Amino acid sequence: MTPTTPGLASTRVTRRISAEPTSTALLLAGPTAVDLWPDVHRVGESAGRVAVEAELDGVALAATVRARPPKRTPTSYVSQFEFVGSDVPFTEGRLTLTYGPGSSGPATWAVLTLERDASRPGAVDGARLERMAHQFLDNLARAAEERSRAA
Repeated sequence: MTPTTPGLASTRVTRRISAEPTSTALLLAGPTAVDLWPDVHRVGESAGRVAVEAELDGVALAATVRARPPKRTPTSYVSQFEFVGSDVPFTEGRLTLTYGPGSSGPATWAVLTLERDASRPGAVDGARLERMAHQFLDNLARAAEERSRAA
């Protein structure tokens, strides 16, 4: 995690996924992507935002998430989202899925970048957010690879 501008902290995690980017991106359409975050549960939806709850190290958290559908660029799929809550600093996220060549079939290179308001850390500090980001990519990889094997 490295600071980008005063008051903002950035987290960047990457992972190779053994599935092609298109099917991986389809898993991110709609509120389904929220279900891939560790220990986060959807509790409602209103005005294009998904209300979620989580328990992190015994602390109950509530937040709202707004996700945009994945966009296709000439070389990748890009998903953008944001979340905020009473114990969660405002955070903007960007997940980029790019074709990752490999000798054992199609693959995706996933890069997840999160920028959060560091002036209001709340219950989700940078180390915890980074751990959750890694777990999110692990869950996305598992779902995409299972889907790829089933096809």
